[in-house]
Amino acid sequence: MKTKTLFRSGALTAEEQARVDEGFKHTATSRSAPPYDKQNVCWLLKDDTDALVGVLTGNSLWDWLYIDELWVMEAHRGHGLGQQLMRDAEQWSRQQRLIGIWLWTQSWEAEGFYRQLGFEVFTRFHNFPRGHDRIGLRKHL
Repeated sequence: MKTKTLFRSGALTAEEQARVDEGFKHTATSRSAPPYDKQNVCWLLKDDTDALVGVLTGNSLWDWLYIDELWVMEAHRGHGLGQQLMRDAEQWSRQQRLIGIWLWTQSWEAEGFYRQLGFEVFTRFHNFPRGHDRIGLRKHL
């Protein structure tokens, strides 16, 4: 079989992503692995003018919620909105009977914030980027 490799920046198309997801599902099924049932989720925080001022995005897979992005507009920080989004995600995770939540953060970001919410460090990737650490945190529910 002849193949070729293509490179491009950006995300896969919806069709390409569906093909990849189907491939993962097939592999999991053929190897008696848990079903590959990845669900993308998000919580949007809007002000009274309906402007987006915060967001939490992630996906659930294999009994865990992975937090991909947590962002609150700088002018709205310091009012507990990030904590609110995390509480909402945790409540949803408990309702779904997930066993935990995990995420990555950088050393200059919010390790202390997540620790205050009950998260623990499970790994640290030094010099990513150089001079900083990428930190993996998790919370068992």
